[in-house]
Amino acid sequence: MGGTFAIIHDIPGRLRLNVPALYDKQEYDQIGDLFSSIKGIVSVRIEPIIQSMIIYYNEEVIHKRSILRFVSLFFKQTKFDPLDNIMVNINPSQRKDLLRSLVTGFLLLLAYLNKSSGKVPGMLDYAVVISTAYTVLSHGENKLRHPDVITGIVSMLSLGTGNILHVAMVTWAVNVIELFNDANKSKLLL
Repeated sequence: MGGTFAIIHDIPGRLRLNVPALYDKQEYDQIGDLFSSIKGIVSVRIEPIIQSMIIYYNEEVIHKRSILRFVSLFFKQTKFDPLDNIMVNINPSQRKDLLRSLVTGFLLLLAYLNKSSGKVPGMLDYAVVISTAYTVLSHGENKLRHPDVITGIVSMLSLGTGNILHVAMVTWAVNVIELFNDANKSKLLL
């Protein structure tokens, strides 16, 4: 469907979609009226703050694939953020994990740019370590068996505390790989 939305709930007769393009729109009543005018769609509720669109429809009159095609075509013309193609296709909890990881990656970049050889770790270095630890430990069910947690522990033991930024970088890189792997698995299940 072109990455313009993600299905949040799919109950017969009711679709709830996450549509990032709603953020750029202001004519919510007109959009709702447009979709409601399609034969078989009973009503449309738009919640712009959470970029959600709920479509109630009569299954005997219109198939959900047709509705999804209409939504895809309508919102295809909207300018998207570069991350939307990735973010729209994953579930909200994975999206939070990925955003958290991107913030940590940015902090890592800042710390590496600020680092000079032989310098004692500063506040930014400690912030990066804390951010990396939070990012790694805040997702998944069995946290101690996650590859990123194991990588962090092994890196710390092998590289030592003097190389804390290197430990954080390796741990963060494994975390990003794991997040994309989880997102890819969930996308296959949809």
